[in-house]
Amino acid sequence: MKGTVIMKSKNIFWGLFFLLSAVFIIASQTVSFASVGIMSILATIFLAAVIISSLVQLEFFGVFVPFAFLYMIYDEPLKLKIISPWLLLASAVMISIGFSLIFRKRHKRFVYPHWSADSCSHTGENLDDNNPHAKVSLGSSSKYLHADCLQSGQFAASLGELELYFDQVQLSPGGAEVFLDCNLASIKLYIPRGWNIINKISASLGEVKENNRREKPAENAPLLTLAGNVKLGSIEIMYI
Repeated sequence: MKGTVIMKSKNIFWGLFFLLSAVFIIASQTVSFASVGIMSILATIFLAAVIISSLVQLEFFGVFVPFAFLYMIYDEPLKLKIISPWLLLASAVMISIGFSLIFRKRHKRFVYPHWSADSCSHTGENLDDNNPHAKVSLGSSSKYLHADCLQSGQFAASLGELELYFDQVQLSPGGAEVFLDCNLASIKLYIPRGWNIINKISASLGEVKENNRREKPAENAPLLTLAGNVKLGSIEIMYI
């Protein structure tokens, strides 16, 4: 069932991509692209792919921010009104936030009635829970996790910075899954280097990177699955 859904999503992506490519080819016959340049055309193809992929997943930051860059590229060839790049990007971010709030996606697996939240300051906190959850907004926070059988976790950061320390954590024998939601923010994970990590995080104009991983963990090592998304931000996995 899951494979069928993924295949349908890929079909939608490539279908829309080729349709827009056809529109682009036709437009190139009616509009002068001499002032655009090959790099701008390549950027257009890349941005179009990001937009289509984001539309399929309803990731609005990956839709409106690329549109802002496309406007900057083609305002002169198409004789559009010149708008400050900073105003365009600020508007795109505001529109993305608005659409994300209106069409907020529900994640059925993780449902928590209350959050541990930090804002407008830097805080440090010990979380003694096998299913911890916390969020940071307009601030920074360090969370030191303590668990004897971690099963799941949910953490969110928006316009802030969140550090999560897993060195005092024992995972469930069947493994654990942690969901991360990173919007215009930075999340750093400090994870024992002997763990097996499955990375399922999706990125929209953001990045997920791993540092300090030197050796491959054992096959029977504790298993941690990372899921969620990052939009215009970064998630960094530090192995300790």
